Amino acid sequence: MEGEIILKGLALIGLGLLFIWLGVTGWRNRHEGRISIIEAVILKTADAEPQPFGRWDRMWAYVQPVLMIIFGPLMLLGGIAVLSLSGE
Repeated sequence: MEGEIILKGLALIGLGLLFIWLGVTGWRNRHEGRISIIEAVILKTADAEPQPFGRWDRMWAYVQPVLMIIFGPLMLLGGIAVLSLSGE
């Protein structure tokens, strides 16, 4: 039981740090038009060009990094809290 709690706390800390890093990186590169690896493979297979970014895509390029920067520290603090409470 104790090992599970420690593992969950470490996972929360790791995911929190990952979210913070991805949020900062996403904020820096929000103006670049990128496509995912899966979309690139599908487009290459179909010999098609990617669709131009719409209003939703441009808005999401701003919203996603902000959400990651908000929830990353919350997950980090949650993981620290879980680890500190598991010692009692």
